[in-house]
Amino acid sequence: MLAAVSLCGCGILYTNIRSPLAYRSAAPSEVKTTPTDPSVTGEACNKSLLFLVAWGDGGYGVAAANALKDHSDGVLYDVKCDVKVRLFLLGLYTKVCTLVSGKVGHL
Repeated sequence: MLAAVSLCGCGILYTNIRSPLAYRSAAPSEVKTTPTDPSVTGEACNKSLLFLVAWGDGGYGVAAANALKDHSDGVLYDVKCDVKVRLFLLGLYTKVCTLVSGKVGHL
């Protein structure tokens, strides 16, 4: 049970999290690309304390928005996603993060 709870980042008493399910990114053929397009990375996290209380928004949308925070008119393409899990002191504190990286193009 401890393994199942730690992998989902859920809290037993209270859970208010958002986890990634799906995200559609633009293909290089759908945006104006150049060889000098910057690469960006964004992160969004869910946290839990003692597996009792969980909170956060670890969804793709927030991670993508964080990646584009310095490029308000940009569009992410060639996107790659990963999940990073940190568990401290056997569940005293858990942090599950969605990492999004890609390049910034324009419509």
